[in-house]
Amino acid sequence: MAEDNDIADDVISGSLKRSPSYHGDYGHLTYGKIKELAGANPPDHKARQMKKLIEQAARLREKGKRRRS
Repeated sequence: MAEDNDIADDVISGSLKRSPSYHGDYGHLTYGKIKELAGANPPDHKARQMKKLIEQAARLREKGKRRRS
């Protein structure tokens, strides 16, 4: 699991950066800042997508491996 001070681009692998949920302009932000933006009122849509991508990165990478087999 990512720590709050981890940079989003360091946590998200290259294959997941091709996802429509990945937003390069949020890649330099920390996971903590993305969580803060996603939890704001109103929530930031891009931040919510990036948060989900970070939190589910392991599951999504595994899913990609199964598809290629």
